[in-house]
Amino acid sequence: MNELMQSIQFTNIWWAIIAPIFLIILDVLTGMIIAWRNNDFKSAKMREGLSKKFGELVYVLVGIFAKFALGTDLILYFTVGYICLMEISSLAENCDKLGVDIPKKLKEKLNNDNKEEK
Repeated sequence: MNELMQSIQFTNIWWAIIAPIFLIILDVLTGMIIAWRNNDFKSAKMREGLSKKFGELVYVLVGIFAKFALGTDLILYFTVGYICLMEISSLAENCDKLGVDIPKKLKEKLNNDNKEEK
């Protein structure tokens, strides 16, 4: 049991890979649900979004490379932390658009109403 608990620690490199991928998948799915609900599902828009998500995963790979090439975790955890924060804020925006109640302060910071849609 102790070995299992040690392998689940967030300092394990697998969490640096799994966490961003999981959040990216959730963000893409919620975005697709919003587009489908609004009858605004466009393949060109989806390709653009997926290419950005691919770029985020490249950042994770660069962080992993830096971890092993330079012997430091700092770059990896900074990039993973940044991507996770970005995805969590995007998920909050998507949940707001889906009608999920979110705290007023967070809603003001997300500023969904004032963003121009492309």
